[in-house]
Formats: sequence, structure tokens, C-alpha cells
Amino acid sequence: MQSGPPLEVLDVSLYRRGQLITALARSISLGLGLLSLAFLWNGPRTRPYPALAVAAAYLFFSLASEVARRRSRRRTGKVVHDVADALAVGAGAAFTGGLDSPIWLLLYPHVVAVSLRGGLSYAMAMGVLDAVIVSVLAALSDQPLGSLHAVALLFCAFMGGTASSYLQQVQRRLSRVNEEVSVANRQLSETVSAQASARREQEQALGRLQDSEARYRKLLEAIQDGVVILQDGRVAYANRVAAAMIGETPAGLLGTDLLDLVAPEDRRKLLEGYRRWEQPADLSATVDARLQTRLGEPLLVSVRAGSVELEGRRSVIATLRDITRERRMERQVQAHAERLAAVNEIANAVNLNLTIEDIFAVVAEETRRLVPFDRLTLALLSEEGPAVQVIAIGAGAGRPPVFLAREPVEWAFRHPQAWCGDEQDAPPGLADLMADPSVAAVATVPLHSKDRLIGSLNLGRQRPVAFSGLDLAVLEPVARHVAIALDNARLLEAMRRRRREFESLLEVGRSIVARLELKDILPLVTRSVNRVMGTRHCLLLLRSGDDLVVAAQEALEPEVVDAFQGLRVGDSLSGWVIQHGQPLSVADMRADGRLMFKELVERFGYRSFLGAPLRRGAGCLGTLEVVTKDARRFGPEEQALMLAFADQAAVAIDNARLFAEARSNLAQMAEANRRLEEAGRLRQQYLRNVSHEFRTPLTVIKGYLEFLREAPSVPTATQQDILRVMGESCDRVIEMVDTLIDVSRLEQDAAARSLQMQTLDLRQLSEASVEPLRALAESKGIALGLDFPEEDLLVQGDRGLLHQVVRKLVDNALKYSPAGGRIVVRGRAREGELALEVEDSGIGIPPEHQARIFEKFYVVDGGMTRRVGGAGVGLYLVREIVRLHNGSVEVRSRPGQGSVFAVRLPRPPPAAPATLARA
Repeated sequence: MQSGPPLEVLDVSLYRRGQLITALARSISLGLGLLSLAFLWNGPRTRPYPALAVAAAYLFFSLASEVARRRSRRRTGKVVHDVADALAVGAGAAFTGGLDSPIWLLLYPHVVAVSLRGGLSYAMAMGVLDAVIVSVLAALSDQPLGSLHAVALLFCAFMGGTASSYLQQVQRRLSRVNEEVSVANRQLSETVSAQASARREQEQALGRLQDSEARYRKLLEAIQDGVVILQDGRVAYANRVAAAMIGETPAGLLGTDLLDLVAPEDRRKLLEGYRRWEQPADLSATVDARLQTRLGEPLLVSVRAGSVELEGRRSVIATLRDITRERRMERQVQAHAERLAAVNEIANAVNLNLTIEDIFAVVAEETRRLVPFDRLTLALLSEEGPAVQVIAIGAGAGRPPVFLAREPVEWAFRHPQAWCGDEQDAPPGLADLMADPSVAAVATVPLHSKDRLIGSLNLGRQRPVAFSGLDLAVLEPVARHVAIALDNARLLEAMRRRRREFESLLEVGRSIVARLELKDILPLVTRSVNRVMGTRHCLLLLRSGDDLVVAAQEALEPEVVDAFQGLRVGDSLSGWVIQHGQPLSVADMRADGRLMFKELVERFGYRSFLGAPLRRGAGCLGTLEVVTKDARRFGPEEQALMLAFADQAAVAIDNARLFAEARSNLAQMAEANRRLEEAGRLRQQYLRNVSHEFRTPLTVIKGYLEFLREAPSVPTATQQDILRVMGESCDRVIEMVDTLIDVSRLEQDAAARSLQMQTLDLRQLSEASVEPLRALAESKGIALGLDFPEEDLLVQGDRGLLHQVVRKLVDNALKYSPAGGRIVVRGRAREGELALEVEDSGIGIPPEHQARIFEKFYVVDGGMTRRVGGAGVGLYLVREIVRLHNGSVEVRSRPGQGSVFAVRLPRPPPAAPATLARA
């Protein structure tokens, strides 16, 4: 068994091994004790069950102590365990025979174990405990010599404790040494760890450096530019791109002098650059130089370099970029830009010129800067037929235009093309197209404007130097601008021509319209047609039934004029024009089968014909024709112009005829008007005479009637009624005669000439006019009243005429008002005028008659109108008198609700009445 505290050890593994041995020793001791119990189980002094209980208790205690020791490593637990070991041995021996039992012998290893582990004092304490146990056992066993065993145990404890104390001192010293060694070991371990870490970092840095070097090498090899590292002016490294530029391998370039790689003319420049590159932190500008390749062809490169520290040596890293193609492209771009600038200049130049000749001159001058040539032509398609006009210019000299058929040179209008060779394989019509049979090379580019083909631009060389595709590409934009300019020039020329034609037509039209006699119009038409159409011979034929008559001609021979006199509709070219009513253009009359007098045409040399019908409505008055003695093709525009001229001439001729008819009719009408005026004058004179003749006997009759009514012998009542009716009828007839006389005076302006204007009071005038009619109103049972304001209503007018106006209106109201009715004469002052109104409660006037009741002799139909009678001149007389006073009259009426006749007269200015009264 083991007892006492454990010794401190140098090594943890040794300590754990000692703990294991201790536990094993206790287990062996327990096993030996149990084995002894088994041998002594049946001994005389053995009490097996108490001994077995001691063994079980000790086993349980040992397990609990071990658990407690693991939780708490205090020394007390170990001391208790050592004491328990001794007591367990003593108890076991006591229950198995005392000193006769071999179990107590386990106290020797126990005392040795605790003395070696705990030191001298601890060993003596445990030795005394063991000695006491042996002494007790000796006393129980009746073996007095057993006490010697107690002394032996004490001696063992002393010897073991002494050895243990010495060993503990040695252990403490070894512990200090161990601590020092541990510190040294820790320091050494830290040093070794630091060295290992540094070594790992060095290895990692070396790996990174190697990786970086590999990447840089790959980068230098993969870069598209050449890379060269120079040391002392020689190649220390070159990537494959740089080697490929020179035509060498990278290894073959190592050690090569830099100047040996450069063309002689660039060495000085590159050497100066290298000296700058060697300066630290200097990154110079790019230097362009030509490399000498192994193939002998110089290679233009752009060099950019800088100084670096490499492997302890000052080095220069230079990049080489092949700029041969770049410079070539720059030159091409510059050349293209120059061509575009030239094309732009051509476009600006041709757009500033407004005629085909000026455009052609500019194109010939400017195109020579882009594409060299010896001959330049413009082939322009005719707008009127399959003809081609060729305008040519050579080396400093122009040529007059020529006309070609389109079909032989159709190839020039299809697409841009070039030809160079001999005459055998030349395109058809080439010599005519170029206006020069000596051309050996040709380039043609079609001219298109707004998707419309208008011609071609053609360049020629007298030497067999072919035009390239680049030349054609340059000429295409030139052709586009030229086509647009030519089209604009044509449009402008057409506009100018149309303007001139329009101005001529307008001028001629004014001249023709200004004349109303055919003898003046017809010669003017023929002269104007020749001037506008640019011809010398003109003929105007008029239709008379089916015959054609020469109405006017210009510069035609008498024989030709006589030949035209016998033409009929449908005969020859002129008759065809009238028959069909359409213009006709003939380039060569001699070849036309419709021509009747071919001999005359050939004798006098006439060639071309243009005729237009003189159309008026659905008919045709004649023809207007021009003929030329030179070949001329009259196009659609000229035909339209001729037709417009013919239409104007037809209008003028028709107007002249109408004017002649109108003049004849006007003369007849003038004679008829003169007769009517004479008849009217006679009628008015007869009416005045008759009126005066009627008035004279009527006045006598009226006087005798008054005499009879006032005679001393009073007539009977019947006679009085007869005399009254006769008097009223006589008054009515006298009034009608007076009205007719007044109307006659107004129509002959006699009243206006004898007008006596004065200032009148409208109220007084109305009272004086109404007073004679009151008796008639009372007799008919009609109330007659006046409604005027307190203020004076002054008006300027003729008293007698205005008196008739009031009387006629009131008399008219009395005629159409029933018994029990009411008539009101009303006067009002309004802004700038006076209003006189006569309102009745009569039968009214239908709306359809109100606009005409003031017309002379107009009478509204109806039974009432027939009963009251009247000649229809009373209201007419009112209107004319009011108009004579610068006034107006109107009516407001509804059937069955009466009528209101309103007269409006202007008010005189404030100062006018006094002046007029004095006058």
C-alpha cells in the first residue's frame, strides 16, 4: 500500500505513472488481504465476516476517496487515506488471528511507502501509527515478541523518512533546475517557433515571388506589345512578340546591342531616348523608330520605356508597339478625309452654281484633284425622249454638246464601272460617250437624283492606266452631289422658263383683254406667240361652219396663206387639230401622211409643226399654229404653253365677239331706252295735263255743290245726303288728282328743286294736318288723338310736303280702321332723330306684303282694300317725301292687330333752327 502525499515530479507523465502504481499497489494489497482471508477463513481465531466487512468498507472508502481526490487535490485527503490504509490492515489482521495472520505484514510496505513520499516527520507519524497497531495486535495475540515488529516499523519509518527528506531536497533542487530548464526550453521553443515561422514566411514569400515571376513572364509573353529589358544597352530579356517583330527567337536576341536593332537613321534619336530612360523615375514620351528585321523590311514601332531596379542592376524596360498598320490607316484616313473635304467642296461649289454649264465647269476643275483624268463628260438623259446630251471637256478646252441615241450607251447608266484595254473589247458607243476616240481607260458613274436616273459622269484617260475601285468609290459621292445640283439646275431653269412663260402669257393676256376688237386682237396673238415660243411663223385659223378661214398670220408666204384658205375641218394637220380638239406636235411635217400640201412645205423648207385648238366650252373656234424651218421637237411643256396661249386667245376672241354682240345690243337698248324715256315724258306730261284738266271741272263742281248746300231754299234731307256724298266723292277725286300731281313732281325732281326747308314744330305740324280729318273720323266713330311730349320737337323740312306725309298716314289709318277704333299720332325725340308714329287698330297687314306696300301702285288684295279704294300711290308718296328729307319710314303690323307706321327724320343741330328760320 501507499501512504503520504505524492512527491512532486519533474515530468507529468512520471507523476501519472506513479499515481497508477499507487492505485495498483493498493489493489494488490487489498487482493493479498482477501487472499489471506480466504486461507484463514476457517481458522480458529478468524472471524471472516467482520474481516470481510472491513475489506468492503475499505474498498468503498477507497473509491470515495479517489473521487474526492479528483475533485479536490488537497493534501488532507491523502493523509486520511494513508491513515485508513493502516487502520484497515490492523482491523483485518485483528479479525483473522492478530500477529498470526499474514495480513499485518502489509504494514511494512505501508510505512515504507508513506516515509518515502511524505518526508521524515510524516514517516515517523505514520510509523508510530503502524507501531501502535502492531503493539495492539501483539497484545491480542499473546506474542510479546511482536512488539519488536513495532520497533522495526519505527526504524523503517525513520530510514524511509530520512531518505525521503533527502530525496525531497534533491527533488526541490531538481525542480528549480527543471523550472530553469523549462524556462530555457520555452525560450528555445519560442526561438525555434519564431525561426520556423520566419522560414515559412520566407518560403511563402519565395513562392509568391516565384508565382509573381511566372505570372509576369506569362503576362510578358501574352501581351500583344513587344517587351524588351535592356541592361547596359543590351537585350537582357525579350518576349516572343518583340522577337517576332524582328524575326528572331527570344533567346537569339539576348545580348544584342539595342542600336543594332534600329535603322541607322533612327539610332541617334533612340540613343538619346535610352539615356533619358536610364534616369530613375523617368518615363519619357513615346519615340517612334524603325526596326531592322531579319527579312530586311523596316518595321515602324512606337517605343515607350522606363528605368527599374532588377537583380541589383539598373535596367530599362521598353515596350514596342507595331504602328506600321496604324500609320498606314492614319494616312488612309487622312487621305479619305481630304477626299471627303474635296467632295464637300465640290458639293458646295456645285450647289452655288445654278446652270448646267457652270456646274460642269466646277466638276471638271474640282474632280481633277481627286481622280486624275484627261477627258470628262456629262451624259444627260433627255426628259422628252430617248436621247442623250453629251457635254464634254478636255485638258483645258470645252466642246459643244452633242446628242446621241440612248440605246448604244445604256451600259453607262447601269452601275459604276471601269474599263481599260484596246478597242476590240471597248463598250459600244464609248468614243461618242467620251467625245474622244483616243481614250484608253474609262470610269462611268450613274447620276441619280431622288431615285431617278438623269445621266452619267464619265472620266477618261488617254493612257491605259485603269481606274481603281477606290477611284470609283470617290466618284460616287461626287456623282450624287452633281446629280442633285443638275436636278436643281434643271428645276430652276424650268421655274425660270415657266416664270418667263407666265409673265409673257400674263402680259399678252392683259394686252389681248385690253383690246375688244378682233382686228386688233388677232395680229397681236400671232406676234405674241412667235415671241413666247421662239418661232417666226404663226398662223391663226377661225372656224366658219366646216370651213377654216385665215384670220391672222405672221411671216408666212402668200402662197402658203392661200393654200390654207381652202381647208375644211378634218383636212391636213390644222383640220385634224380642230376635229379632235387636241394639240398636235410634228417634228417633220414632210413625213406625216396627214399633210395635204407637201410640195409647198418642201419648197419653202418648213419642217416642224405645233398646233393647238382654240377651245371655248365644248366647241372649237379654230386653231393656233406655229411652224419652223429647222428641225425642232416640241416637248410636253411647249405643247402645254401653246395650249395655254390658245386658251387665252380663244377667250379673247370669244370676248371680242361677245363685245361686238353686246355693243350691237347696247345700241338697240339705248334706242329703246330713249324711246321709253320719251314715252315716259309724254306720259308724265299727259298725266299732268289730264290731272289739271280733271281738277278744274272738279273744283267747279265742288263749288256748285257747296253753293247748293248753302242755298236759301233748304234742300230736303235726301237731297242733303246726295249733296254730301257727291261732295265727298269730289274731294276724294281731287285728292287723288293732287296725289298724282305730287308724284309726278317728285319723279321729275321738281319737288326737290322747289324744296323750301324751314324749322318746324312736329307737334304743330301734326295738329294742323290732323284737324281737317277729325270730322271724317267722328263720322266713322273712330277716336283720333295726339301723343307728344312737352318739349319742342323741331325738324327741318318742307311744310307742305311733311303736311302731306302726316295726312296720308292718318287718312290711310282711317280707311282701314273699323268703327269704334282708335288712331294715335305720336311724336318722340330719340338720339339724333325724331320719330313720328301713326298707330291704328285696323285690319293689319300680312307679313308678305309689308316689304312692298311702299311701292308705287302696289295694292294689297282683299275685300276691305277693294271697298275703301285707292290707287296705291299714297304710301309711295310718303316714302319719297321722307327720303327727300333724308329720313326713313317703316311699318310694324300683324293681321287683325293694327299697324304702326314710323317716320324717322334727322334732328337739326342746336344752332341750325335760328339760321334756317332767317333763311
